[in-house]
Order: sequence, then structure tokens, then C-alpha cells
Amino acid sequence: MKVTLVVILVIFLNISFVSSQFVETLNIYRCSNNSTNQWSNATSVTDFILTSNYGLAVQQTFASICYDDQYINIKAYCIDNNIISPYDSCNQDLFNADVFETFISYGPADEVAVNYLEVELSPYGVLFVSLVNNPNDECDGIQDTLVDCGQSGIIYGASTVNDGWEGTLRIPFQLIQKASQHSETEGYIYKFNMFRIDVPLNNYKEFSCYHADNTNPPCFHVPSYFGNIALN
Repeated sequence: MKVTLVVILVIFLNISFVSSQFVETLNIYRCSNNSTNQWSNATSVTDFILTSNYGLAVQQTFASICYDDQYINIKAYCIDNNIISPYDSCNQDLFNADVFETFISYGPADEVAVNYLEVELSPYGVLFVSLVNNPNDECDGIQDTLVDCGQSGIIYGASTVNDGWEGTLRIPFQLIQKASQHSETEGYIYKFNMFRIDVPLNNYKEFSCYHADNTNPPCFHVPSYFGNIALN
């Protein structure tokens, strides 16, 4: 009986204390001027965790983040042994297949975002862009306005690699501010989260993220779990 209790306790502890690389404020730096490697100054993040906070994703994401005068730049290297995405047009339902997503807001540091930008990228370079209004800090009650991909100002691309796929997003600060309904203001900050939806070969669909929002069934739209971004 004691052995059984110890085993159960160990399993419980392993589940409860699984952690990603999330920090309350993520420092990001200017992208390098090196034309051959603009990511050399980028901040790297991995150990994406299931939204339920019950463990790390089987197929991991390695994100690199930097910025320049106009854009927040994100490169996502996605381990994927079973790439599935049938979409080929802007603003299709990319979230029903393999996808990388980021939600970004701009506003007062002490407020939970109600309005924010949602950007999704498929393994084959298809984009989804939406201005989100979320008054309830949850998936119920959301209203979104789709943005034409060509008019969004986002520079993007994706391609398959040996062990998965890699995508890049250059997201204009102006678009984030528009989505957040705030113009540039002293003391306001950017906040974000990053997500993956993926189906590992012979396994269950995974919903993983940079900062677990403790939702089960999964819901990415919980802006109170967005982490702060500090532009250094």
C-alpha cells in the first residue's frame, strides 16, 4: 500500500510541476543587422506545454523572437512527424489542422487585453489574420474581424524540413496596435502567447503553448495568461 501511494505521489508531482520556459516578462532584442543571420540576437523559447498544464508537448516548438523598427519577428521551428494541413487560401480554418499561432496585444501593463491580434501560419505557408474582441477572457463570447492577408502587412513564409517544418512571421507593430485599439502610448506594453496544434503520428491531437492557460478542453483565447514583452 505504501509503495502504491509513493508511486501515485510521484506521478502527481511530475504532472503538477511540469513547466515550460515561460517567464512573466520576456526580454527580446533587436534583430541582427547580419544579412546572413538576422536571428543571431533573437530570444529563444522552447518546452511548449499542453494547455491543460499536464505535460510537455510530444512534438516540440522552438521559437526565436526579435524585433526591428517596424516588426516583431518570430521564427517557429516545429518538430512534426505527421504534417497535416489541407488549406491553401488566406483565412481558411487553419486551426483545424497543424498550425503555429500567436496572439499579441498592446496596452496598459496592469490590464487584461480585451482586444488583440490573432495570427496563424500553416506548415505550407498559408496565413490567418484576425482582430479579436474577447470581453470574457475565455472562448465564449469572442467576436473577430478577419483581415485580408495581403493587406495585413505581415511578411510570412513556411517550408518543410527533415524533422518537421519551419515558419517565419514579421508582424507590424501598427497592426498589433490597431487590433488592440490603442495607439502608441508611453507606459503601454506588448503581451503575447504562442501556440501549436499538432497530431503526432499514432498519437492524440496536441494543443500546446508557451504559457499554459490551464484549459481542458483547450482554449487558446485566455489573454490573462499572455506574457509581457520587453523590447530591449
